[in-house]
Amino acid sequence: MKRKPESNPDESENPQPDAAADPAASAPPVPPAPKSEKTPKLEEELAAARALAQQLKHQALELTADLDNQAKRFARERQVVREEIVMRFAREMIEVLDNLDLVVQSHPPAERDTPLAQGVALTRSVFLEKLKSFGVEPIDSIGRPFDPSWHEALFETATGDQPAGTILSELTKGYRLGGRLVRAAKVEVAKTPAATQANG
Repeated sequence: MKRKPESNPDESENPQPDAAADPAASAPPVPPAPKSEKTPKLEEELAAARALAQQLKHQALELTADLDNQAKRFARERQVVREEIVMRFAREMIEVLDNLDLVVQSHPPAERDTPLAQGVALTRSVFLEKLKSFGVEPIDSIGRPFDPSWHEALFETATGDQPAGTILSELTKGYRLGGRLVRAAKVEVAKTPAATQANG
């Protein structure tokens, strides 16, 4: 009669693991995952976006400066055109004022209170106020030193009452637009008497 093989007590107490039962034990080791290539790419895109934003900012600043300079230039040009138009208008209106001045001066003192004389004087005042509203003002001349920038001397009169070069009278009133001459005042200028010149 055959005897059954005796079991090894060590094997019964510590059974060996079955390789088929634990696939993880038999699988080869998994290599570490390679580092993602997205991080360097995102950094490059971010750097490019920042550079583009900086470039657009500079372009916006340059465009704003150009627009500001153009606006200032257009404002200066409009001012020049406006002054030219006002000066042409003023020269036309000054001729009307000249005629009104002649009418007012031609009235004898006894007739200056008549309705006609007062109407002419009032019309002259209205014309003068309208010119002033555009910046056109008469030039003060009588009693002031002669200035070729504003005055045109028609003749000189020897006198000892005023210093030489002083304006004695206006034959035609002058007008200015700010610092620009619209029409020079035509004036009479004092000069030193001949006897004083000879003694000097």
